[in-house]
Amino acid sequence: MDPSSLVPTADTIPVPWGWFKALLLLTFLLHLILMNLMLGGGLLAFFRRVRGGEVPAEAKSLPVLIALTINFGVPPLLFVQVLWGQFLYSSSVMMATFWILVVPILIGAYYAAYGFVNQTKKGKELGTVWLGLSTLLMLWIGFMVSNNMTLMLRPERWGAYFDHVGGGFLNLSEPTLFPRYLHFIVASLAVAGLGRSIYGWVLQRRRNKSQAPAIRSGLRVFAISTMVQLVIGILFWITLPGRIGSLFLGGSIPHTAHLWLGILLGLGAIWFALRGKLWLTTWTTLLVLVLMILVRDMVRTAYLEPVFHVRELAVTSQASPLVGFLISFVVVGAFIAYMVREAWKVRT
Repeated sequence: MDPSSLVPTADTIPVPWGWFKALLLLTFLLHLILMNLMLGGGLLAFFRRVRGGEVPAEAKSLPVLIALTINFGVPPLLFVQVLWGQFLYSSSVMMATFWILVVPILIGAYYAAYGFVNQTKKGKELGTVWLGLSTLLMLWIGFMVSNNMTLMLRPERWGAYFDHVGGGFLNLSEPTLFPRYLHFIVASLAVAGLGRSIYGWVLQRRRNKSQAPAIRSGLRVFAISTMVQLVIGILFWITLPGRIGSLFLGGSIPHTAHLWLGILLGLGAIWFALRGKLWLTTWTTLLVLVLMILVRDMVRTAYLEPVFHVRELAVTSQASPLVGFLISFVVVGAFIAYMVREAWKVRT
């Protein structure tokens, strides 16, 4: 069966695709940072509780992080739907049962996070259970997202729908699925470790009391997790189809340059972290995140190139929806920034 015959016709877009691609990359960066702080922070706090340690102060912000992650996760998902809607909708239909369960399970994770915060004040044991449940549910959601994002890139597998018409198909035979998922988990530990160090630095400035152990601990978690990331990244590259993997080994100068610059900066971030250079580590990590998002976009484009490219999208020249979104994005972003700043003052 010709895979292109299974791909629905693309919808038109109101403005040139470059606008949506830029907004997708920007909003995904914001979502990625928050998601890593949320998941990684939950995992680190759970590991610490299981080992008998006290809950880090920043872990009590888990419900707020979940709310922010959800809100900042909507725009990039919408922009993916605008640019590759015919692929994302098709893969979502194939795994519809699991995909629609993301909503109630996300609500459950949110509720469990509040249970963790409330029970922590009364006793450790029940609070640890709530924290473990919230983290487990978030891990499940991440696995479902990884399934959908890989399945949308594989139209040649969509014929399996006719054997799973109830929407119960998962892309478990995809070679990149588990390396991609592990990459997502370990990255969250690294960013959460760095976030812990930044939080310690803020407390140190606000309270004029040394937080050096917390800063060193967070940087150590970041360095170790990033080392593991390099290994997982190699595994992920090995599992890519040959024609795509070769693009990053000299087959394409832009692809190769983005990947290897990201690797070099990642090594630099590890070196800075091991030497206790908090802000050099932070800014270098931000550059790495930007480069890895660009590499991720290049991989997606390369997968779909044989059947579709966003430059093929028809433009209707109607800019008002985009202008409305940009105004709303700036205004709502300003309100969220204000609320987070006020909450941060109270917390610290």
